[in-house]
Amino acid sequence: MGDKKPIHIFGHLNPDTDSVCSAIAYAYLKNKIDPKNEYVSAALGKVNEETAYVLKYFGLEEPKMISHLKPQVLDIEFKDITCVHEMDSLKSVLEAITGQIGRSVPVVDDQGRLIGIVSISDLIPMLLSTNNNLDMKQVRIPIKNLIEILELTYYKQKAEIQFVQGNIYLWSELSDEHVVTKDDVIICNKNELKLINSTTLEAGYVIVGDVCEDVLDISEEYEGVIFTSPQSIFDLIQNILHTLPITSIVKKGQLEYFTTYETIDDVKKNMLTSKYRRFPVVDEEGCIKGMISRSNLIEVDQKKVILVDHNERGQSIDGIDSITIVEVVDHHRVADIQTISPLYFRVEPVGSTCTIVATIFEEQRVKIPKKIAGILLSGILSDTLVFKSPTCTEIDRIMAEKLAAISAVNIYQYGMRMITKGERIQDKEPDQIIEGDMKRFTFGQYKVVISQITTGDFEGLYQMYPKILEAMQAKCSRDGLDLVVLMVTNIIVGGTEVIPVGEARWIAENAFDMEKGDISIFLNETFSRKKQIVPKLMKAAHL
Repeated sequence: MGDKKPIHIFGHLNPDTDSVCSAIAYAYLKNKIDPKNEYVSAALGKVNEETAYVLKYFGLEEPKMISHLKPQVLDIEFKDITCVHEMDSLKSVLEAITGQIGRSVPVVDDQGRLIGIVSISDLIPMLLSTNNNLDMKQVRIPIKNLIEILELTYYKQKAEIQFVQGNIYLWSELSDEHVVTKDDVIICNKNELKLINSTTLEAGYVIVGDVCEDVLDISEEYEGVIFTSPQSIFDLIQNILHTLPITSIVKKGQLEYFTTYETIDDVKKNMLTSKYRRFPVVDEEGCIKGMISRSNLIEVDQKKVILVDHNERGQSIDGIDSITIVEVVDHHRVADIQTISPLYFRVEPVGSTCTIVATIFEEQRVKIPKKIAGILLSGILSDTLVFKSPTCTEIDRIMAEKLAAISAVNIYQYGMRMITKGERIQDKEPDQIIEGDMKRFTFGQYKVVISQITTGDFEGLYQMYPKILEAMQAKCSRDGLDLVVLMVTNIIVGGTEVIPVGEARWIAENAFDMEKGDISIFLNETFSRKKQIVPKLMKAAHL
């Protein structure tokens, strides 16, 4: 399942209990009936106190909170690449590069973390080098490079160190002026090896060329390491250069790379201002994942999502137009979401999206677990205000009774405790009250926001009136809104206090027959934003 790209399921912005619980339950159902894909529930914001209470009550974790699903670097399907290390030989790196698009490869450490990049243009100066006196004291050559490139075999003893850092001499070029140390390497043939035995040379390493399975004449007094090679002396000298590690030519400074979580839009902007054509990609730990170029940016697969409890662009995730919507399950009006390809679109005139999701469980003959039944019931009770809202249907009531039986809760006791849980107005900041369950609307030329909070704390409301009004006015100015309406619903009292603010306050005054000078109005038996508030405001705005 880890290799599958997740299909996210989420509700609207400022998520309420119905949107969060329907997303969690539908993700569970989809994973049961479609194991070929991975479905993940998410929320487009922090869950409110009521929803947090529900999830804790039934022992479920809050869904992951996401702010966008714009295409990211991780959505690119990377081709397999070869990585190299700083101590790899010039020859092996050259072979790796010639097999790569773009003629460059990332350089990584032993944990696979990016430390630099090397390209064919960096290797050419080394390849064309005529430095054949081989003064290598400034270069640490890994023993493994020498063994691999020069086809060396241990003949006497084994090296106790991993690197050679000394001069490399041809025996025929040595003179009395040379001072040979245990760090140095001598290259010779079989006959020259006899001469080495008769001298006091202290070379730590001897490479004998042109040797297949010969028995060598070696003095027992020589304590250094002896290698043999089938290569001729000429070939050994030519190939020594290829054993050099690429450390000195790795580009590390001002390295340009991208991370998997960056958006494609940001990558495009950076690529346009860069002199490079190919870039390494790393994950959050810095480990290399691949290389990308501009051509990769047109091959990005769109992320797939399922929308629950909404189908309106303004109430959905940022970048919704760049996402593939595969399903919509909702109980609101059909709005303005457009799709390129056909999709499963299910909208029913019931009081809760959770009612529809529970119905799909039954249609698919999937048993509803106790915890899932509990959150589905919670979504129904929340959106219908324990059946008091005019949006509630007989279908909602029947389904709620089934779910209550599975989850083993008393509908009315649990419902009242859930709806009033944690909704003390005095415990909230004014902005939390306004933005907790907020939806945007456009009535002709007027931009409107309608927020709703369900509480039994009317006393707290009256104490916070001045701060709430001030915050609503600030919201109008900050977001360029014509009207902000706050619904403070109390199902115990049996109605909603409606507070309108803004230049277009007259719309609410006409819609609800408010007296001039009234700050707010209490509407008896009014609980539904969708059926009892929005239609009246819309009608008044178009008078």
